[in-house]
Amino acid sequence: MLNNIKIFLIYPNYRCNVCFRILFTNGVTDCLQLAPLLTFAILNLITDNIPIWFQRFGSSIVINAWDLLVMQHFLLALNRLIVILRARYLGSRFIPDQETEAKCFNIAHVFIWAVYLVIVGLHQTSLMGSLFHSGTSQFVFDIERPLTQTVRTVFWYVTIVIPIICLIIYIVIIAFAKLSRASTHRGDDITAAKTTAPLLNDYERRLLIQAIILYVVMGLLIIAWNSFDSCRNDICVGKILKLIPVSLPRAYHTFFIEGLWMVYCGLNPILFLTMNREFRNRFLQLYGIKKSNIFPSTGHTNISRSTASNDTKSAATAMGTNILHGKKK
Repeated sequence: MLNNIKIFLIYPNYRCNVCFRILFTNGVTDCLQLAPLLTFAILNLITDNIPIWFQRFGSSIVINAWDLLVMQHFLLALNRLIVILRARYLGSRFIPDQETEAKCFNIAHVFIWAVYLVIVGLHQTSLMGSLFHSGTSQFVFDIERPLTQTVRTVFWYVTIVIPIICLIIYIVIIAFAKLSRASTHRGDDITAAKTTAPLLNDYERRLLIQAIILYVVMGLLIIAWNSFDSCRNDICVGKILKLIPVSLPRAYHTFFIEGLWMVYCGLNPILFLTMNREFRNRFLQLYGIKKSNIFPSTGHTNISRSTASNDTKSAATAMGTNILHGKKK
């Protein structure tokens, strides 16, 4: 993700795009989890005496970054819903324009990051805390602190409720897309020419797929995380979705959870490079792997039917006028 940051900083059409901004901060949050995970894994191999202050600082960053990531996924799902609603109900006064949308999402971003920094700060006080468990290479809450259990419970519900809301949002988005495609097949040729432009162009559709993939992997990680109730006598036991009994040796349980976590943290930049041809070419050009400048910098990356329909209508009107006057181009 660090290699991709330069792309966001150089090209304004990524910096100013709400969806890309969310995905960018999503990647930053991944780094906030992955860097301490790798650091403590290495330290755990070197020494058993990691300073307590360093444990508290590193564990607070990792544990609370996960809650921050969940909130960012909610913003991402909400952004994708607004894009498809704007395309579906073009011109509706109930759908915010892009400038208002950007301001609202900026405020939401500042708010969730402020909450994250406040919680991380509280973890350095006597009110809350978390530590690194060297035996399992895991970050755990220090429940002896007075506010730890309360805040932990609140954030646990957040990590359950918010993904469910995101799931509902993505179901609504897919339903709108299916209805749009169904109406296309039902309409005749004349009606289809007027009303069946796709709700999302290929670019927006790829962003939606990227968001859904990240959400699905996050959901699998949440399920894996909450499937184990306790670890006793070096055996971790629990039930997947509270239905399927499961047990793993403590070491395997640690490798399973931490491994899946690391895979997720590295998934975002891979999706950027594989699903976005323009981003991939700019990345290759930036690092000298590809010399040709195929994709010049533009400010029109985020184009859906809502932004392209006016141009389409103007072109159609001009074509109709030429035909009526017997002109050909």
